[in-house]
Amino acid sequence: MSAYFAIKAGDASFLFTDGAGYTTGDGIARIFARKVSVAPTEPFAITTQGNAELGEKIRAFLSAQVDRLGVDDFLDLFLPVFLAGLRDSYADLPRIAGNDVVAAMTMWSQTRGILHLGFQTGQEPDRPDTIPFELQTLGTTTLRGPTFDLMKLAGYRRPRFGEDQASFVRELGVSVLTWMREVASVPTMLQGSSGAKPHHWVGGFVDMTVVDAAGARVERIHTWRQDAVGQPIDPFRQPLNRSQRRAVKRVA
Repeated sequence: MSAYFAIKAGDASFLFTDGAGYTTGDGIARIFARKVSVAPTEPFAITTQGNAELGEKIRAFLSAQVDRLGVDDFLDLFLPVFLAGLRDSYADLPRIAGNDVVAAMTMWSQTRGILHLGFQTGQEPDRPDTIPFELQTLGTTTLRGPTFDLMKLAGYRRPRFGEDQASFVRELGVSVLTWMREVASVPTMLQGSSGAKPHHWVGGFVDMTVVDAAGARVERIHTWRQDAVGQPIDPFRQPLNRSQRRAVKRVA
């Protein structure tokens, strides 16, 4: 399971993603890797949840198309055709929840400004109004991941006197993913499955992707050093000190 949090601030969008990846429902981290792709020259970024392999292919493909066409032509001409083709591809396959992908995109358009858009390939029990393979307009602030008390977000502190916008949003993004990290839950694809148990899914690190008129760029802004491949995420485990990290590397 992945988590993301995106917020529009001024003329930019800030997208926060974690790095933990899983291949089974046992809560064991299998990999820590970047889950966001950006277009090399166009102001476009995309993150995915669900099937990791399919998600990575979709991210790479769509980022390349945006770079070839530009944001507006991508939205108006290419994306509707892509979603229709994706629907046909899934219709030819047996229905397996583990093959589903959820995508969230943030971009800057010359004609429409900052946009948060998304799509998904499957229906979800807790989102009955969401139609698979249809483009969704996401909010100015949008997030997805383990459910936490949204009053924490509503009551978050105001910017301090003299604090620049980027610094404030950066701290907010890490806080939101940390709140998600501390909640144990069952991923959507496993909900209703016999024996599915809640685990902590958010971990590894936090990447901040900034999208504005100048393009899209990714920066790693936080690392949870207590997280390790082959272990379950434990948000309350103390980070390893330097000697312990060296010992783990020697064993690995």
